[in-house]
Amino acid sequence: MRFLILVWVLLAVSGAGAAWIAMRPGKRRGAWLGIALAVVLLAAFAASFILFGSSVDKSFVAVASYFFNWGMAAGGGAICIGAIVGLALALAFKR
Repeated sequence: MRFLILVWVLLAVSGAGAAWIAMRPGKRRGAWLGIALAVVLLAAFAASFILFGSSVDKSFVAVASYFFNWGMAAGGGAICIGAIVGLALALAFKR
């Protein structure tokens, strides 16, 4: 379990580093768009847990949300959080 936590943290840190490096001071609007997209993905992740977490029906939406939930829990959430942190820090400190 510790190994999985370490991998998750490494994904978050690498996402933050990549977002920091990719952010150009002249492209601030693009950085805000990246933050907005990452927040929307995290909100969809949370909403799918709330809405479909206890459903046992075998509909297409339930199966798709199952794969989306595990994909986001395994690494997508870490990358989104890292991108948000990295872009926010780059917006604050890169001029």
